[in-house]
Amino acid sequence: MTTSVEADRNIPQRGGTPWGKPFPAHWGAVPLFSELRERQIKNKGNVEGNVLSLSYGRIVRRDVESNHGLLPDSFETYQIVEPGNIVLRLTDLQNDQRSLRVALAGERGIITSAYLCLEGYNGIEHRYSFYLLHSYDLNKVFYSLGGGVRQSLKFDELRWLTLPLPPLSEQQAIVAFLDRETAHLDGLIERKNRLLELLEEQRRAVISQAVTRGLNPDAPLKDSGVPWLGQVPQHWEVRPLKFEAQMESGHTPSRTVEEYWVNCDIPWVSLFDTAHLKQHKVIYETKNMISQLGMNNSSARLLPAGSVVLSRDATVGRVGIMGIAMATSQHFVAWVCGKRLFNEYLYWTLTGPMQEHFQSLTNGATISTIGMPEIRQFAIPLPPLAEQEAISEHLDMQTGKLDVLRQKLEQSIAHLREYRAALITSAVTGQIDVREEATQS
Repeated sequence: MTTSVEADRNIPQRGGTPWGKPFPAHWGAVPLFSELRERQIKNKGNVEGNVLSLSYGRIVRRDVESNHGLLPDSFETYQIVEPGNIVLRLTDLQNDQRSLRVALAGERGIITSAYLCLEGYNGIEHRYSFYLLHSYDLNKVFYSLGGGVRQSLKFDELRWLTLPLPPLSEQQAIVAFLDRETAHLDGLIERKNRLLELLEEQRRAVISQAVTRGLNPDAPLKDSGVPWLGQVPQHWEVRPLKFEAQMESGHTPSRTVEEYWVNCDIPWVSLFDTAHLKQHKVIYETKNMISQLGMNNSSARLLPAGSVVLSRDATVGRVGIMGIAMATSQHFVAWVCGKRLFNEYLYWTLTGPMQEHFQSLTNGATISTIGMPEIRQFAIPLPPLAEQEAISEHLDMQTGKLDVLRQKLEQSIAHLREYRAALITSAVTGQIDVREEATQS
């Protein structure tokens, strides 16, 4: 019997899901409220202390001791969830259309009341209802409910959502099949993610070796005098970065002055560009731009092409080289390299061995940041200019090979996730018959 997600069942079909998928004629079609109801049980008296969170489509325990993220003064406002409850994060719908918003609680605990908690009450198999709502999430159903995209949804906007409802025995077969198949796919994805981590470790090691020890393994070494740097070749210098490059920062023109944000033609590096910086060594465009008038009335200034930029707030440590003249927000620091410092070598130094140093300098309970006084104290290894250029060329070649492997792994993971999503959708809409497949080993 086929389980191809492309193959329709050779049985009569009826109706459809909110995104147009038909389902078998012998299945029922019911509104969500007839099988699932909202559960709202507050944690009065702080009777439950197991704090949970929804992360990447999973309910996980939250580490309240490390104080990552905002924490309330009391957890009495949180709601109690039980194993088998379905938790939906239906907030920030306008700005975030990528997150996984549905998860199944595996243990008793408490979670923010900003989330919607559902429980089955009319005989529906709870894991089937989870897989079904998970497929709705994967197919972006929630974003179009309630008359267009809203910032958030409540139970009232979900109550009439159509649920395809197979007989209970078939629900159980679907769950058994999907539990088995998704566990297999999740294992493959986890192993490939681990390979990505190993590739990243290797990449950092290659960079650190080159920018701190050079390309000659037999070069005599000396102590750099910088704790994070260790030993460097004897013929190298170790210099304060501020003596070898002109340090610059930026600013955000006032958002209340409309004229500053019209006729914008100046590329402006902001926190919206951190993901782009992760993928590109040289940047030629930015997510947002500012106007000449806006720049003239702020502390931002136009920096020349070739400037090296570093994010110092929120996502700390993203580095890039400006391919054209740009300005930056105050969340970045930039350097215009002097005659003795090759900008690509500085890029590699900031990208490699200094990353751990950045983490040791960050402060801020909710948003990590590196202060300007700490940045002014940065010191770097400084080989002769010709050696800096050779190191940079070497790293372009070596990291390029690793990046090709990374891209292949990322593509493979993306394909596995797409197949996983298609498999779930096909199973919960009856496009594949899993009643016999579920009994296979």
